[in-house]
Amino acid sequence: MSDLRQAIREILAEEIARLRPELTAAAPQVTEEAITIRSSADLNDFALRLLDRAQDGRLIADLAAGRHRFALAGTAAPGQAAPPVHAHQPAAPAPTAAPQAEFLRGMVSERDIAGLADGTRVVRVGKSVRLTPLARDELARRGIQLERVST
Repeated sequence: MSDLRQAIREILAEEIARLRPELTAAAPQVTEEAITIRSSADLNDFALRLLDRAQDGRLIADLAAGRHRFALAGTAAPGQAAPPVHAHQPAAPAPTAAPQAEFLRGMVSERDIAGLADGTRVVRVGKSVRLTPLARDELARRGIQLERVST
């Protein structure tokens, strides 16, 4: 995900430089700080150091403006094995609740149901909400339960 973000940043910077060169001429210098995190203790130490350094507000402003970035240190060079990371791993992934949708008033159409997130299992609707026949068909096709709630 960070590779994707970095690629987007680079593309945006190139496009801005092409469209408005006067903006990139005065662009602030970005500093990058290498951080070594090999365990949960390292992560906690980094968080405490970050909280301590953020007291003056300058670091927060630099981070928000993109003038300061953190990068993981010790990443492997091409062709070399990455250093081992001994961070805490949870015993099981955190349970994620299935998304729910809620319509409290108005008319619900097939398009509204089609736009729901995948994995939605329950749609809650207010007493005054009406569903089109196609919306009801889409609910049945996707196996979504309809719940009426008092509003």
